[in-house]
Amino acid sequence: MFLYGVLLAILPILALAQVPQYPPAFPPTPILPSAINYAPSVTPNVLDPSAPNAQNECPGYKASNVKETTSGLTADLTIAGKECNVYGNDVRDLILSVQYQSQQRLAVRIYPKYLGPNNQSLYILSEQLTPQPKIEDGSSKTKSDLKFTWSNTPSFQFQVSRASSGEVLFDTCGQVLVFEDQFLELATSMVPDYNIYGLAENLHSFRLGNNYTQTFWNAYNLDNDQEVDVNGHSTHPMYLETRYGNSSSVSHGVYARNAHGQDWLLRSESLTYRTIGGSFDFYFLSGPTPKEVISQYQTGIVRTPVMQPYWALGFHQVRWSYQNWTSRLSESDVIDAYAAANIQLEGIWNDLDYLKLNRDFTLSPHYPEAEGQEFLRKLHAAGQYYMPILDPNIYVPDPGNSTDAYSPYNRGVELNAFVRNGNDSYYYGVEWPGFSVWPDFNVPQGQQFWTEQFVEFQKTIQFDGFWLDVSDPTSWCTGSCGQGQLSLNPIHVPFPLPGDPNTDLAVDYRYPEAFNVTNATEAASASAAMASQSSMYPTPTVTPTPTVGRTIPTPGVRNITFPPYAINNFLPGHSLLKQVIAPNATHNDGPYNSTEYELHNLYGHTSANATYNALAATFPGKRPFFIARSTFAGSGNFTGHWGDESGGDSNSKWGNMYFGIIQALQFSIAGIPYFGVETCGFNGNADMELCTRWMQLSAWYPLYRNHNNRNTIAQEAYRWATTAEATRRVMNIRYTLLPYQYTLFYHANQVGSTVFRALAWEFPDDPQLKAVETQFMLGPSLLVTPVLVPLATTVQGVFPGVASGVKWYDWYTLQQVQVAPGENKTLAAPLEHINVHVKGGSILPLQKAGNTTSTSRKSPWSLLIALDKIGSAEGDLYLDDGLSLVQNATKVVQFNFANNTLHAVVLGSYSDGIPLANVTIAGVKTSPKSVSISAEGRTGKAGQIVFDQGANALYISKLQSATTKGAWNGNLSVSLNYS
Repeated sequence: MFLYGVLLAILPILALAQVPQYPPAFPPTPILPSAINYAPSVTPNVLDPSAPNAQNECPGYKASNVKETTSGLTADLTIAGKECNVYGNDVRDLILSVQYQSQQRLAVRIYPKYLGPNNQSLYILSEQLTPQPKIEDGSSKTKSDLKFTWSNTPSFQFQVSRASSGEVLFDTCGQVLVFEDQFLELATSMVPDYNIYGLAENLHSFRLGNNYTQTFWNAYNLDNDQEVDVNGHSTHPMYLETRYGNSSSVSHGVYARNAHGQDWLLRSESLTYRTIGGSFDFYFLSGPTPKEVISQYQTGIVRTPVMQPYWALGFHQVRWSYQNWTSRLSESDVIDAYAAANIQLEGIWNDLDYLKLNRDFTLSPHYPEAEGQEFLRKLHAAGQYYMPILDPNIYVPDPGNSTDAYSPYNRGVELNAFVRNGNDSYYYGVEWPGFSVWPDFNVPQGQQFWTEQFVEFQKTIQFDGFWLDVSDPTSWCTGSCGQGQLSLNPIHVPFPLPGDPNTDLAVDYRYPEAFNVTNATEAASASAAMASQSSMYPTPTVTPTPTVGRTIPTPGVRNITFPPYAINNFLPGHSLLKQVIAPNATHNDGPYNSTEYELHNLYGHTSANATYNALAATFPGKRPFFIARSTFAGSGNFTGHWGDESGGDSNSKWGNMYFGIIQALQFSIAGIPYFGVETCGFNGNADMELCTRWMQLSAWYPLYRNHNNRNTIAQEAYRWATTAEATRRVMNIRYTLLPYQYTLFYHANQVGSTVFRALAWEFPDDPQLKAVETQFMLGPSLLVTPVLVPLATTVQGVFPGVASGVKWYDWYTLQQVQVAPGENKTLAAPLEHINVHVKGGSILPLQKAGNTTSTSRKSPWSLLIALDKIGSAEGDLYLDDGLSLVQNATKVVQFNFANNTLHAVVLGSYSDGIPLANVTIAGVKTSPKSVSISAEGRTGKAGQIVFDQGANALYISKLQSATTKGAWNGNLSVSLNYS
């Protein structure tokens, strides 16, 4: 009755929340003209049939002065003929450096021979920005898995092959190498129908195919942030290739360490790599399995992923439109409603609503400081956490208005901590608060500024982490547009924001596919309302911008605004100027200041690194927690990432939900396992069915977060009864599996293994799995088959390895799946159910789900043992305090079941004092006569044994008395006695 009363009390709030609620982002204020965001257009090279082909125009290079050592070689490369200067000025003299850096890694670098302070940053990506691996002790050519060969006929070309088999992995033969100051090109021949994965971030199929161009220029498109086959918010120029044959496969990896704008042209017989600056800095990884390639990339090159705090694996809720701390439609309302619905909630987040006029490190009058501190005191006492949004840009106050003073800006000016517009002034662009500047994270004063603001703001509001948004870096105007206009601040961005009244974005009436089938009347009403709103506020006609023709290289001059080669940037007009800090903006790393032309793709990476350091200073000794919108190779060493299907703001559509799986796999390759999406979608309205299926799916992403826009209906998991019930079921599974998932993160941190996995990585010799993207695995043991289309009550899935005897068990019933090898089996999938299966041979450590990760960690231990075809299984468990950056004590428990006996071998001193309560074994053919347990120096009998003959499952319970000092206080064994 109490719960019923609580639900009755909050029903009016729930109903009201289904109507969009939005205070204006600003008080009435001028709006910048849309023309301020116009930029001249260019024609991307790949779309320009008249563009010259560098392979036909350029002479290539000749190698000379070759010097070989036991660990590699060096050579001079000199241009082999007349300079072509096709998309820049040819660099005549280069250095070739080949290093056998480890048994599995080969480095091939080609860079200008003559480097100095004046041109170093143009060609060399500093190891201060992202790791650059070196030769490991004992490495040599004779010990390498890989082999480098080269030829000067007709010009310099090279191959990388396997030393053991001679299989060629990378082959530039028949192509010329092009090296200009603003254009590099290198092409490799590819095997027929090749299988390439990675090159994050994109909205594309998991297997990239051979008719695709991947562009890297981090970008944020407000009009449509979910376009397929275009550049996204992140740059990870690394791919994994797998080749099948003779009932087996081999895999290798290629990483191109370059941060400039790039095009990767995947074509039927070749892969062509083009970049508008930098050097060739390639790293080849021998594998030979997909998991080994990924591990080699992380452990040997970009570093392994950061260890997240335990509570990061809980469920998190955010919406743009939570209007205050504790009143109606507030953060507190949401927390109470989740509790009343008996759905776990780990963290509550804030979008822009909490900020004063969208300015970093401030509080809106709707979010008073004293009330917030009391709210957060109660939140923390309940074992929950708070993460507000933060954008790495700083509002510039009106210099003539003392009431507009903003201390963070003043402090940044004192430190000279902002990106500049040349040497004359700061670069003034447009972000959410109006005219803004950007911290320069390439110099120490940028880090100092950022850290000071974090430490000071923590005194105001006791946040637990941040959500680093719009770090691409984005500016909604062309050039340093605030120059001479700062007196207009505060001013509205040059377009309507979602929820702005009297605009065509006041209310979003879009709904998912099939909503017109399940909710015909509501769909018709929404369609009519959308038409009415659109007619009242028609979309303004965009004024065409002039098109800049292909620029001609000028000797001694680099055109960094409109480079001669135009990459395939998808933003309107394709220009590098569009909606970003302009390429000619400068940093403070003088005397030859680097520019955004070289560093644009790194801003999300450097701002994330600075955020990690600032949080570490704010919370000494604790693991920093935050996620970043924009990332680069190596970002996983300090941050997570939310994907939203393209790294931006997702739509509430079934297709967007589908693509989340693919992107999670991309970022597993990239070394960012802490990944999730905007569950139920950000733009548009979710309906009950979509949100139900999406909550089920997202429960398997490491980052589990629901987030939507302020001009849509509410979509918290308790809004629909069916969604709430489905969420309770799947979230109880997630929280029960926290020890297993946390252990996966430990392995990722230690050896670069993956958490979220493709089936092809676990079963690499099965070519039928090479393009599977509708199923996935969590670690080595759990197979998930979600429903990804509307109106479905069944789903099809494959069960890998059955031909070789692999067993699969239903998570819910523990019955073995009866399936033929290669069968695409139809599974029942009622709306409140998601199919989960356990691989035979697995041992999973479990704890009963509590309402938070903290309470879950206090539950007694259980083990689920799924036997393989010979009646054995194995697994492990990692334990620590879940919070400390440096642990005082840890523990690893190795589990093995064989010959009817479970052995747990313990290493480490961490102790939680929690006993073992249950052991469940799937695949047991007959019930034992008794079960004995040996622990703490004594042997006893199990308290209760139940055998389910129909499922062949054995349930052993009431084991607590044998492990009173803690289940993993010492070695333990459990034996099934049949005599």
